[in-house]
Amino acid sequence: MEKRTFLQRILGIELLRKGTASVFQQLIAQGHTVGIYTTSYRSVFTIKLMFWSYGIRPHFVINEKTNRRELGKHNIRSSKYPPTFGVDWHIDDSQGVAMEGERLDFEVLVLKRNEVSWEQKVLGQIDRSYDHEK
Repeated sequence: MEKRTFLQRILGIELLRKGTASVFQQLIAQGHTVGIYTTSYRSVFTIKLMFWSYGIRPHFVINEKTNRRELGKHNIRSSKYPPTFGVDWHIDDSQGVAMEGERLDFEVLVLKRNEVSWEQKVLGQIDRSYDHEK
């Protein structure tokens, strides 16, 4: 897990997977738009604050309130549907979201909670996908 500062511990900032900040920085440096898509009901500000505290500046945050509203508008019955928000690749730790991706035809990269070398898996998959688009 990423190291937390004293202030992060006091504020109750949750731990992030080790390497998260580095992966975000690399993807952003490569010109990708990177955001947070969560089914958490925490406010967008709270989610941004958590990531900002690690030096991560997501381009966008979608929380459950926004997710439910938008999926409802389109009558989509799924826990998540990234194409509604213009998201090309979704990274998740839920096999259920991967099954939804197969059913609804959106790209999901599943990471196991304690997966080793997950950073290379993410960066490699995004690179391969980007190379195919050229």
